[in-house]
Order: sequence, then structure tokens, then C-alpha cells
Amino acid sequence: MLKWLKSLFKPKSMTHEEIVKSWVDFQNEPAVKVKPALKKATTRSKTMPLKKSTSKKAFEANIQTEAKTKPIKQAVAIAYAVKKTAAKKAKKK
Repeated sequence: MLKWLKSLFKPKSMTHEEIVKSWVDFQNEPAVKVKPALKKATTRSKTMPLKKSTSKKAFEANIQTEAKTKPIKQAVAIAYAVKKTAAKKAKKK
């Protein structure tokens, strides 16, 4: 509707018939579909089941899991982050 109202405020004045015709044309335009918002996961563990371990085998598996949906550099960074948190938890015990 805002688009239609903006067209009314052009420098030249419009007759009543032109205004009605423009309104009818506006009503016949196809509606723009808005995509629904996607629900975001709150943590990484909910989006990808990664192995919380410091082993080389788990590290490689985490990279392969993440590389399916993300660029390789980002997948490696996430795998290193998981390995780092697993190492911190192992030190606390």
C-alpha cells in the first residue's frame, strides 16, 4: 500500500479516475511472499553431534562432520575449539 501511496505524490496531479485505476492495478499485483524465520539452535552441540575428546581420531571426525555444512577453515576452527574445551575439562578432573 505504501508503494501505491508514494505513486500518488508525484509532481503531476492525478484525476479521480486515474487514482481509482492505480488502486485497482495495485490490488491486482501478486503479493510478495515472506519466508518464515528459521529457529536457531542455542548451542553448537544441538546443531552438530561432535565428539568431546582430545584424540586425533575424534578431531578428524569432528572436522569431517562440520565440513559437510561449513567451509573447511571454519570446520577446523570449530574442531580445535571442541578439542580445547575437552582438554580443559580433562585437566579439572
